[in-house]
Amino acid sequence: MDAAEATPAPSVSSRTVPGLAGVLILAVMLLVPVWIVAFPPLLDYPNHLARAFVLAHLNDSQFSFRQFYRADWGAYPYLGMDASLAVLARLFSIETAGRVYLSLCVLALPAAVWFFLRQAQPKAEAAALWALLIAYNVFFLEGFLNFDLSIAVGFFALGLWLQWLARPGTWRWIAVLVAFTALYFTHLLGFAIAGLVVIAYLALSRRPIRDWLWSGALALPGVAFYLHSSRVGLVANKIIFHGLEDKLDSLGMILHGYWPWLDGISLAALAAWFLAAWWRNPEFRWDRKWLAIAAIFFALFWAIPWMWGQEASDLDIRVLPFLFVAILTTARIGRRAKTLVAIPLLLFVARTVSVTRHFGEAQPALAGLARSFDAVPRGALVLPIVEGDEDPIDRPFSHFWAYGVIRRGWFSPYLKDAPGETPMRIIYDSYTPDGFWNLVYDETPDWQRVQNEYEYVWAYDVPRFSAPLAMIGEKVYSSGPLDVYRLRKPTGTNAP
Repeated sequence: MDAAEATPAPSVSSRTVPGLAGVLILAVMLLVPVWIVAFPPLLDYPNHLARAFVLAHLNDSQFSFRQFYRADWGAYPYLGMDASLAVLARLFSIETAGRVYLSLCVLALPAAVWFFLRQAQPKAEAAALWALLIAYNVFFLEGFLNFDLSIAVGFFALGLWLQWLARPGTWRWIAVLVAFTALYFTHLLGFAIAGLVVIAYLALSRRPIRDWLWSGALALPGVAFYLHSSRVGLVANKIIFHGLEDKLDSLGMILHGYWPWLDGISLAALAAWFLAAWWRNPEFRWDRKWLAIAAIFFALFWAIPWMWGQEASDLDIRVLPFLFVAILTTARIGRRAKTLVAIPLLLFVARTVSVTRHFGEAQPALAGLARSFDAVPRGALVLPIVEGDEDPIDRPFSHFWAYGVIRRGWFSPYLKDAPGETPMRIIYDSYTPDGFWNLVYDETPDWQRVQNEYEYVWAYDVPRFSAPLAMIGEKVYSSGPLDVYRLRKPTGTNAP
């Protein structure tokens, strides 16, 4: 046997092994924070999870949910999480299904940005490593998971659209149509922002009218569903603009995490990364189209109000993830990009450590809250009263009571019920004190109605209400700022 026969040439698949191993390592790092803790400490997450549990068990004789809730599925623009959990809950327990959905969110965003950059800036997809830093973005940490997933679906849809523009074809266009329709069902704002990118790109690249017509047709199913089933946001009776100081503070949300110093270092490192990519690099080229689109997003951030309507808040910062990715598309760096990958990778490792550490540190307090569920009987009517002025990403307690709906079948009146948005309606008319959604009770609750209409109160960080609660009930559990009261029922009052 000669030397050529003794040493076979490396196959294509063997050359891809290091790259595949690297992708798997990054994926595991992304998933670790979600799977190593008992309770992912995300603000709104338990509320969404409990709503999905109720919908899955409306007809289950082990629960009394049918007395309090009904299903209301429709072509609403915020069904991404509810629809996904409806499927996943058939395969897993609801809490495991929730973790699978969280895993989808954190993996989908970097993957979608990588796919998008391959189309928007060919041979520059190494910049997609920066998207690892926004996998655990502020919307994920606050549990705004429909919008979080819409960022990934939006960039995937835009990547498909750019593919179709480069190589038009019927099946490619149909794939883009499906993606944009899925984006509508994930989140209305994600759908609108992706549409803005399409319009800006077509105008800046001076595409022919045919491309405008076919691209516009991609929005028709979403627009039709919206006008038929939702129309959320068409009437705004409350619009709030933030001032300059608040806007400047909100701008930092583009990489908001648990270690503020790391957020600042990361933004400075991104600027340094571009400088290093540009300095004496003959292959470096600015892309004017994407520079203009990034400028549009930056201007939108300053122009958009913070709140539109009663519940649509944090509107201005919704453009920040799209701005961040648009910045990554503004230049062609060439071969030097591969030599600069260490910068985003090191920052990603540091950010993973910060998220993992924070998730772990939150567990003892959350475990104390979870033990309160055993102090309340199954099927009880429970009123949460919660206050807190921490940063929203540091408020896992706000909706933690919702695990009681899952684990003990409680009725609580604050599961998210938004006609035209969520597929669940609360049909039990009970007293709900003002203040829960803002975590501030400016008006004292009507304690007589609380006593008449509920069996327990889950009171978190409201020591000023301890005296009136003691007058209508007795404390049956306490853990840190949490006190749980069993209410004494007035004579002649019957709970359902």
